[in-house]
Amino acid sequence: MSSRIDKVQDLLHREVAKILIKDLDNPLLSSLVTISGVRVSKDLRYSEIFFTSLDEDIDKIEQELNKASSYIRNILAKRLHLKRLPSLKFTYDKSFSSSYKIESILNTLPEHD
Repeated sequence: MSSRIDKVQDLLHREVAKILIKDLDNPLLSSLVTISGVRVSKDLRYSEIFFTSLDEDIDKIEQELNKASSYIRNILAKRLHLKRLPSLKFTYDKSFSSSYKIESILNTLPEHD
């Protein structure tokens, strides 16, 4: 993977997290959502932004984030100096809940010496 794509991913990760905390008026999104990663396509046209949340209603949060994606993209366009700003798609990061389930299963197993 090129370093340009890595830099854009890191930049988007940082800036989207800041926007969720400071610029959105939606309390559901600003307090309960954490950006866990960003993946940008090779042509820099599309980005998938992964999030985790402590809230149980993941589908509602995902819908709200995707509804706000054009607003978030407009803020990014003003802050970032990129030739091409990728479109934003928010996706729940299932790896967090999967690792939590695996850990809880492992904790129930008896210890062996």
